[in-house]
Amino acid sequence: MAGTFAGKVVLVTGAASGIGRAAAIRYAEEGARVFCADLDLPGAEAVAASIGGSAGAIAVDVASFAANQAMVDAVMTTAGRLDVAFLNAGFYGAAQGLDSVDEAFFDRVVAINLKGAFGGIKAVQPVIADGGAVVVTASAAGLVGHPGNPAYAASKHGVIGLVKSCVDAFAARGARINAICPGGVATPMNGMEDAAIVPPGALERVKLRGFGNAQHVAEVALWLSGPAAGFITGQAQLLDAGLLSTFAPVMLPVGP
Repeated sequence: MAGTFAGKVVLVTGAASGIGRAAAIRYAEEGARVFCADLDLPGAEAVAASIGGSAGAIAVDVASFAANQAMVDAVMTTAGRLDVAFLNAGFYGAAQGLDSVDEAFFDRVVAINLKGAFGGIKAVQPVIADGGAVVVTASAAGLVGHPGNPAYAASKHGVIGLVKSCVDAFAARGARINAICPGGVATPMNGMEDAAIVPPGALERVKLRGFGNAQHVAEVALWLSGPAAGFITGQAQLLDAGLLSTFAPVMLPVGP
């Protein structure tokens, strides 16, 4: 049976592990020809090899504007089209609060997370297919403050503003762009191992304010980039098991 993305060409950044790996595998399962891009080329190659078929791997340092363009050029040269881009690559680092964060760390986080998203969006927009879609990974920390890592929160707030500001440019090409804002996710970036990919219907429900796994996020990226989400553009989709839905229990009033 043909999948949702049969005949489509999909680019996934940060594809060597975590959310990017899960998304690359799931896009391929849904019929796409997938290009796995990552600074960790051997890791991206391993994911592409596990997918098999026409999947490819590309080395990219998203903090480099030129590298983003070269990545997209490689996809277009090889496949001749680009239908979906999941711009997922990001960096959290050893979280530093305001008292300890320095300029070098701040610049690195912003270069990867915000400038990297800008470079990817700029490279993709002129070639994205009519009916195509872009999904950019922001974070729940793009919607609220994060005192433990203000550089990360600032970069992800910027990603959301960037995505919203690019809606018209993509609409002019008949395409959509959205952001996703995951809460806690069990990935190697958070010191946890990648989980096996399962049929979507077998994914376990995440407990309230709990950690999801990479595939939970990947499934939302697939949905947002697919035809069922054709009415949605310029949005920041939160997926956080209710983390930001209420005051934390310890902050609730105890009554008179």
